[in-house]
Amino acid sequence: MKLFVFIACFFGIGALNAQVNWMTMDEALAAQKKEPRKILMKTYTDWCTNCKWMDKHAFAKADIADYINKNYYPVNFNAEGTEVIHYKGQIYSNPFKKNDDRALHQFAAFIKIYEYPTMVFFDETGRIINPVPGKMDAKKLEIYITMLSDETYKTINTGKKWSDYQRNFDYKLQGDE
Repeated sequence: MKLFVFIACFFGIGALNAQVNWMTMDEALAAQKKEPRKILMKTYTDWCTNCKWMDKHAFAKADIADYINKNYYPVNFNAEGTEVIHYKGQIYSNPFKKNDDRALHQFAAFIKIYEYPTMVFFDETGRIINPVPGKMDAKKLEIYITMLSDETYKTINTGKKWSDYQRNFDYKLQGDE
């Protein structure tokens, strides 16, 4: 019995400390070739307070982090960083970073990301599905990550359908922590 309590406590504590296993875009694209899965790219900047808020209040939720890790290749992308990205035969970098600390990365410009945070979803072949700009709490993030992973988004093509979907959404990743 003591062993059971120890194991339950150990795994329970581990679940509380669950975190998203972020990777680079090149790592995610390489992983897709081995095992197709959608990519969730979290685009941020170092100065973005809403980005930091999301890290603390949305991505840090154990059930959200676990869901993202199981259903996506999660990418953490600094839109003003220096990461080199190889995407669809092109190379994207930030050649102006050395002269301007807040220079926009070429990949962020390519995707047309100008608001932070922005979540960008890619399908299993690396094709962009949609960028979703703005701060999201855990509930709003859950709507997006489940809608994109199960492909429900393909049936939501009007404002009414989107409104109905949000209103009737069955939250499953908002357990107490």
